[in-house]
Amino acid sequence: MRIAERVYLVGSGKFGMELSEPTDCNVYLLDGGEECALIDAGGGLEPERIEAHIEASGFRMERVRTLVLTHAHADHAAGAAYFQKTYGMKVIAAAEAAPWLEGGDMDKTSLRHAQRGGVYPPGFVFPPCPVARTVREGDEIAIGDLTLRVIDSPGHARGHICLLWEEGGQRSLFAGDTVFAGGKVVIQYIWDCRIDEYAATLAKLHALGADRLFPGHGPFLLARAHAHIERAHACFERLEVPPNL
Repeated sequence: MRIAERVYLVGSGKFGMELSEPTDCNVYLLDGGEECALIDAGGGLEPERIEAHIEASGFRMERVRTLVLTHAHADHAAGAAYFQKTYGMKVIAAAEAAPWLEGGDMDKTSLRHAQRGGVYPPGFVFPPCPVARTVREGDEIAIGDLTLRVIDSPGHARGHICLLWEEGGQRSLFAGDTVFAGGKVVIQYIWDCRIDEYAATLAKLHALGADRLFPGHGPFLLARAHAHIERAHACFERLEVPPNL
């Protein structure tokens, strides 16, 4: 589903558009011309539904050569192994998160915690996935004729990155689970969620002056994204916690 010039929504679960399997995060396809990339991979229970939306949007799977993961939580990354094994996609992730993805770490990915909370079926195992490239703050990722800049963004999770794309005078932020429409956040009782790091990340994202926001769940914003990010940042500045998604 085309949502902006060169940006398609090809997966979204129960906390979004109900486009694919309920555990899926928002999965975006970026059209870089000769090649495309996915941003995040969904929850891994029915990745074929994401695949079907990619093809329905007019793209051959062989053209999608790169998969960038914002973080290692299962709803964003458990589908990565399917796309890597089936299509040979090059998986890119933060250096800190890479060992958890490659080892299928049930604890560091918080999948075991999600199973205890009833989010995932008890028998599901995180599929290990090789990571072709690790990135950190300031690195650039080329997708055809597009360039994404990596922003380290811990708080919701360790090993979390956001991706900034600048084109045509617009700044687009692929934010993973850092910030959402309405200035909401996702603070959870999991091992790597830290409010102090979250506040520092929101200050960094606020300074970007983003025009468009493509978050990991819920609605995307095609204008005035900075105003929504400002709401979350302002809450932290007042020593408060922003509303949870």
